Amino acid sequence: MAAIIFGLYNLILETAFLLFYPLIWLICLGKHYTDSLKPQGSNSEGGILLHAASVGEVNAVKPLLVSLKQKYQDKKIVITTNTVTGLKAAKAVHPQSFLAVMDIRHLRRKQLAIVNPSLIIIMETEIWPNLLHEAARQNIAVVFVNARLSGKSLQNYARIKWMLRYLQKPIRCIISQSDADSGRFKGIFDVPVHTAGNLKFALKLPEYDFASTRRRLGFAEKDFIICFGSSRPGEEVMLKAILPELQSTIERLKFIIAPRHPKRTNEVATIFPEATLYTQVDENGSGVGDVLIVNTIGHLNECYSICDIAIVGGSFYNFGGHNPLEPAYYGKPIIIGEYHQSCRESVKALDGESAILVSNASDLAENIIDLHRNPEKRTSMGSKAQKCLERYSEALHKHMELLERWIS
Repeated sequence: MAAIIFGLYNLILETAFLLFYPLIWLICLGKHYTDSLKPQGSNSEGGILLHAASVGEVNAVKPLLVSLKQKYQDKKIVITTNTVTGLKAAKAVHPQSFLAVMDIRHLRRKQLAIVNPSLIIIMETEIWPNLLHEAARQNIAVVFVNARLSGKSLQNYARIKWMLRYLQKPIRCIISQSDADSGRFKGIFDVPVHTAGNLKFALKLPEYDFASTRRRLGFAEKDFIICFGSSRPGEEVMLKAILPELQSTIERLKFIIAPRHPKRTNEVATIFPEATLYTQVDENGSGVGDVLIVNTIGHLNECYSICDIAIVGGSFYNFGGHNPLEPAYYGKPIIIGEYHQSCRESVKALDGESAILVSNASDLAENIIDLHRNPEKRTSMGSKAQKCLERYSEALHKHMELLERWIS
């Protein structure tokens, strides 16, 4: 019965795709996603296809990618991602990266034929029906890594458990972030499930020289820099409102604001008309004022590396929050808002070590001033954050051990 229903699903999907193709193409053109309609890739010659949905997953998979390259030098690796920003981030670390096609049967079939992998590694929870079906048809093994499944998602997937069981044929195992995730996956799939920890804890980020990086970005060594990373709508206005209080209290105060989506640069620049854009900074770092707006992706890490306090955005309003582990890697005291459900495990781990401060919008200024007045507290929080990451680094080793069987 599942096979018949899946066949009808694809018949309807393919028919709708053909009927509305001109409209779909125009929509994709406007969003620069036309490559999702044209299967692309490079021949891995029986290697590995690594799929990471977007920028966050691409960043999380970097340590695994490095380890795979080092251990399996004879294996070619191809990366696919669902977003243009994810593709840009992926190409920065691995040139053989391409936009994944839409989950339409003939598109999936052609892209898998081009890439020709023997193993597909999928980051987190990208359950695409036709990707799984075509992997089974082409005898390609699938392993989910760093997998997570919320209680709400479990309820939704439980309704189609019968279909997931039909599609699970190529799935060799699921490697999850936590025991709770493992339990939820066992509720919908009948495949081996293992807990290995969160790969986001296994960071390996670029190292930056503190003094020279500050000079290059137009800051002095004695400036007190606050980096607001991955900010979302409303948070820049919140920051602007407390700026006078902070400036009257903190000498040589500088702000770096890195919007989650660089396309919002004009909007943020309207709120901070005095700001300098990252792309306007010359090689000598001249002309930078009190506020620097990072208007291009790939530079947040260097900004975290030179700041005195890191604020992780997307968390002061209900956007779910963003990864606090990057500033932790650089040993920075971290403030995050109360809406951090998307990174709850990371926050919980850091909070358990007193390495992160959970704030709300009304208390943000007070918390910043308190940290400014207590350099020992800043140093202690940063040190504890780094030690916390070191303890969780075993997640990468567990993933590699579990993957070895399917790669070898």
